[in-house]
Amino acid sequence: MTKPQPPQHLDTQRLTLRPITPADAEAIFEYSSSNNVTRFMNFKRHTALEEASAFAERCARCWKDGSAYAWGVISKETGECFGVVEMRVNPPQADFGYVFCERFWGHGFASEAITPVLDWALGRPEIYRIWATCHPENLASQRVLTKVGLILESRLENWEARPQLGEVAGPSLMMARTKPVADN
Repeated sequence: MTKPQPPQHLDTQRLTLRPITPADAEAIFEYSSSNNVTRFMNFKRHTALEEASAFAERCARCWKDGSAYAWGVISKETGECFGVVEMRVNPPQADFGYVFCERFWGHGFASEAITPVLDWALGRPEIYRIWATCHPENLASQRVLTKVGLILESRLENWEARPQLGEVAGPSLMMARTKPVADN
């Protein structure tokens, strides 16, 4: 079975999601170089624009090979890219992550950007589960994930590295949204 490929463009009231391009490197660097933004992330904080450029190039390669789909989150009002939502599709499941520039926190953009991604995934007949993880101390992400309909399933010990916290294998909360499997 061929993996389903999500739409390249998704729109909400205030946002457009579209594939990351090399032109997004500066926006990526704004969040990826921030101590606050990367505190709970599983990647090492960027210290040079070239690292953000390499990530943007990786996003384009992954979109082409189908291993991951990273959308830049664009403000319809300003045209500015200020975050990323990335999904990996592996039926019967998909997982996702997201990150935003700090100056855009607290305005409901995360849940607004994530919702159409989840809706697309769970609207596919071959996807029954979409999940994400977050650090147990990242209360803001827990609230976002709950707001978009994920429920806490478990706490995973020694799940993933978080370089900024000095965790080689730290804990994560596993949160998911599912749909019933139809009887055949």
